[in-house]
Amino acid sequence: MSTRKKLFIWIAIAIPPFSFFALLAKSLPVLPVADDYVAILDFLLRWRKVSGFGHLALILTFQHYDYRCIFRNAILAAQYVLLGHTDIRGLSILGDLFVLPIFAALYLIWRECGRPQDYSLLVFVPVSWIFFQLQYEGTLNFPTPALQILPVTLFVLLTCWLASKTSAWAYSGSLLGLLFCIASNGDGLFMTVVGAIVYLQRKEFKKLAGWSICCVLACLVYFHGYNFAVGEVHTHSSNNVISIFQHLSLAYALAFLGDIAAVQNPLPAILFGIVLVGVFLWATWDRLFERRPALYYPMLFVMITGAAVSGHRSSLGLVTALNSAYRINSLILVILLYLFLADKFHGISMRPLALRVGVCVFAGLLVAFNLISDRGGEKVLVTKRAKEEAAMLRWERHEPRPAIVASSTDDLTVRGEMKGNFEPVEPTLSDSIREGIYKLPELTTGN
Repeated sequence: MSTRKKLFIWIAIAIPPFSFFALLAKSLPVLPVADDYVAILDFLLRWRKVSGFGHLALILTFQHYDYRCIFRNAILAAQYVLLGHTDIRGLSILGDLFVLPIFAALYLIWRECGRPQDYSLLVFVPVSWIFFQLQYEGTLNFPTPALQILPVTLFVLLTCWLASKTSAWAYSGSLLGLLFCIASNGDGLFMTVVGAIVYLQRKEFKKLAGWSICCVLACLVYFHGYNFAVGEVHTHSSNNVISIFQHLSLAYALAFLGDIAAVQNPLPAILFGIVLVGVFLWATWDRLFERRPALYYPMLFVMITGAAVSGHRSSLGLVTALNSAYRINSLILVILLYLFLADKFHGISMRPLALRVGVCVFAGLLVAFNLISDRGGEKVLVTKRAKEEAAMLRWERHEPRPAIVASSTDDLTVRGEMKGNFEPVEPTLSDSIREGIYKLPELTTGN
């Protein structure tokens, strides 16, 4: 491949992330919102009341609804120790930056397929255009989910990549990756099952035994003092395994897996989910788990997650499967299945004209998907920030909450506004300001 062609490929890969971060910079938050009050401010209010080993215990056991996000807790504590207060904007930036190592992990997995470098780079151009867009804005510019969902995605990819290798250092790394998966988010617990399948399939029983011991110890720490009866308005009345199995929904799981194909109507997501599951079953029948385990097992993880989320949230209606915070799962699945197809059809002979037409059509669809997703995601992020600041100004001025009116017919923030997601939470906000945990920035009606 010529130097000019390589330069063109690298530019094509670099365009989406530059656009992605430029758009995020326009709507960076300075205020806590929704779950930030519990996950960040309540955590730090408790942090101030303990000392010594109490700090470590709080990091390990603090429960935000039914989540124990140990990794995020450690980041919050580190920032507070360094700054003496929390910085919402800094946490948002840090969370957003996790997309970069996720992208790098995807390339590590693709490189394991061993295709020629020129082909590998060319195939990876669409990955950039699929991944760096704002459909999953619910996990971006929002520190609570950004430091929860994005890290677990990264650690799952790295753990599967390490588990696919046979060296001792890779095995040690996979055990460490497992711990980070569990520490990042509750669905990281599913990695215990995926890793066990990896070592069982390869008949590496000693490694399986070590993996199982690590799983047991990690679960003992994670569930020590865990409140299984905690209820959340977003889930069933009881967050337990039995409840999840009672509410499993195929339609919901399919909508979850295919939600990047829809906005508010679940039907396209369900249909696209069927396609994705079909390709995954083909990959399984093709024994991809033997040839390319690093590529196959993250797909399996997403499939298990989709089933579990359906059991957790299906009673709330199919439309909730389209939550933008979930879309990172669908994106990862689409990218991995695309890489499976790119690996499968490497070297296939096609007529030059058909190849050119196919590439042009595919490129056009990718660009359209990226631009439309960026436009919609940016609009939601900007609208959210405006509503957060308006709500905080009302709180400062002791003004009543106005009637909720959509700013436009496609305003996707109305449901959150009706739930009061943009309103300051008391007494958490006042307590945090009084204790010096959070410094309220100056706001103007022009913001």
